Amino acid sequence: MIHETQAKTTGIETLSYDVGGGNVRSIYIGSNTLEALPKYAGGLKADKFFIISDTEVDGHLKERVKGILAGVAETHLLCFPAGESSKTLATLETVAAEALDAGATKSSVIVCLGGGVVGNLGGLLAALLFRGIRFFHVPTTMVAQIDSAIGIKQAVNYRKGKNLFGQYYAPEFVFIDFDTIRTLPERHIKAGLAESIKHGLCQDMEFFDYIGSHAPNYSWEVVDRIARRTIELKLELLKLDPLEGKLDPQLELGHTIGHALEIIVMGRFLHGEAIAIGMVVESRVSCAMGFMEEGLCRRIENIFRRVGLPTRVPDDVSADQIIEILKYDNKRKTAKNDFFLLEDFTRFHRTDGSIGTKVPEAVLREVVASCY
Repeated sequence: MIHETQAKTTGIETLSYDVGGGNVRSIYIGSNTLEALPKYAGGLKADKFFIISDTEVDGHLKERVKGILAGVAETHLLCFPAGESSKTLATLETVAAEALDAGATKSSVIVCLGGGVVGNLGGLLAALLFRGIRFFHVPTTMVAQIDSAIGIKQAVNYRKGKNLFGQYYAPEFVFIDFDTIRTLPERHIKAGLAESIKHGLCQDMEFFDYIGSHAPNYSWEVVDRIARRTIELKLELLKLDPLEGKLDPQLELGHTIGHALEIIVMGRFLHGEAIAIGMVVESRVSCAMGFMEEGLCRRIENIFRRVGLPTRVPDDVSADQIIEILKYDNKRKTAKNDFFLLEDFTRFHRTDGSIGTKVPEAVLREVVASCY
């Protein structure tokens, strides 16, 4: 899928986003730029850095970042087992205890080095430790670089739902080195493209077509271009809605079903794989409700197939399981199933002016049955 594996060193570009209350945070973007990290980390005047990572992050990369930061302040590396099953309060408590035993103080800084699970857990740890200490992200998966590390939502899961225990808490900055994803399996890059496709559907039809036009073979140059545009699109939303409340539905397309699948199969899907299925199922729900034309529904499924992402609900996942998990969806506001459904590119169905639709259980069951 990926060719032209030679990484190019680039300068560092600085973007920013509003985190509410008139405050902004910087995003530093480049390729092969890790050695510049002390320039930004040093400004925090930390007494200690605590790198939070997991067992999936390349060991050489972890040691490299540790060595880079050790030149600024005393640095500790704390690791937990990789996977969605570790995104729990129990893991949070274990990592917090390790940080405290190693001498963490109010002046210490958490460094989230990894994918979405690491970023969410490390961010929540920073929000809770001593009622809040500073942290920053060094995301190492495409999904984390273009999506989960950019924002202020930090959370862990409960066995019946995604991100049920959390806090809104902003990092000091996000440091993105595209070179850190060059050695990832292609599966992880494809998973990242799912989030980019989501933004294309919600905000930019030409971008959606651009992603599809290069499928299934992408150069690193194209991947970087897609990543940068995805970040720009997310920042456009955050500029209008820093606390991710009013426009949050545009970031959550496919995530209602996708999150349910992640919880049910726990670890079998990467996040992007689960939300790819979620976007297909939810587009079919929109068709069934009479909002979306069948042609667009087929177009959405087709782009995921061309990229190489799953589009079908696994045979061992039942509609009963999905509906049970939806009761604990963190976006749920009533006893009925709340969905954010597209009618067309960049246009969501609205009920009384708000993005959000109650989907009858019978409709949901019928659609899920058609998605195996």
